[in-house]
Order: sequence, then C-alpha cells, then structure tokens
Amino acid sequence: MSEEPIFIRSKLGTSRYVYNHRNPVGLALIILTPLVALGVLFGMQTESTWSEGELRDAVRKGVRDLGGKRHYTSLEGNHGYLIAEAIREGGIGPGHGVDTREEEGGGYTVSTEDTETEYCVRITLTLDEQPPVVFPGAEDRPPPDPGMLAFYLSHATFSKGSCH
Repeated sequence: MSEEPIFIRSKLGTSRYVYNHRNPVGLALIILTPLVALGVLFGMQTESTWSEGELRDAVRKGVRDLGGKRHYTSLEGNHGYLIAEAIREGGIGPGHGVDTREEEGGGYTVSTEDTETEYCVRITLTLDEQPPVVFPGAEDRPPPDPGMLAFYLSHATFSKGSCH
C-alpha cells in the first residue's frame, strides 16, 4: 500500500481536502466518482420520463380503475382530469406529464411529451342511484341537471390512436 494519504489539502489556497492522485485509492475515487454520478443522473432521468410501454400499461390500468368508480362531478365540462388522476393513481410510470385533450367526438386523447403514441379514452358517467347518506323521512330528490354536482359512476374504454 502507498504511504501517500488518500486525501490531501487543496493547493488552491482553500483548506478543503481533495483526493490524492498519488494514492491508488485516491486515484480510483477520482475515476469512479464521476462515473457513479453520471449513473445516478441517468437513472433519475430514466425514472422521470415515460416509455411507450409504461404509457400503454398506465392507460390500460387507469381505464380499468375508472370502471364503476364514484365521482362527485357534473355532466358538463372537461372530465380529462378524471383520466389523468386514474393514470397517476395507477402507479405506473412517473405519474406526471400526462396530457388529456378533449376532442369534438366526446373522447379524450391521452399522450405525453416523452412518447409519440396516443390513446383515445372515452368516459361515460351515469348517475349513482345510491346516495352516500339517506336521512330518514327525506323525500326523493329529482335527478340533477347536467350542470349540477352529483355522484356519478364512471365507465371508460380506450383504443390506440387519437380521438377524431
């Protein structure tokens, strides 16, 4: 083993310690440290982007999870957030960066910046006939107007490609 220390004081006028290139362990650390740092950065980048397979699996799982799920919403408006939320809660992929665009035909085109694949998700909401709380002696409420908030059950389907 070399009698040189692994760390020496910097000769740049600071009192920091740096790796000693004259010691074999110090030289190995000089070479390995940037390689390990690059590996960590590459791993972080890989975990923060979508792959084609992850998007496919996330859309499939999100649509399956939407089946029969209860939502407090109205019939009017953009329901793309329900799809994006189901994909995020599915736990596949990074969870962020999912874009849902409402199309004129009633579907939502799901895509990400990282992939070229798009999926068409169609969501149907039906009024939940089972209210969460029933008060004794309360009269039956009339069905809500399309703009009113109520509990709805969602059902979704998907196909590859954008909705046209």
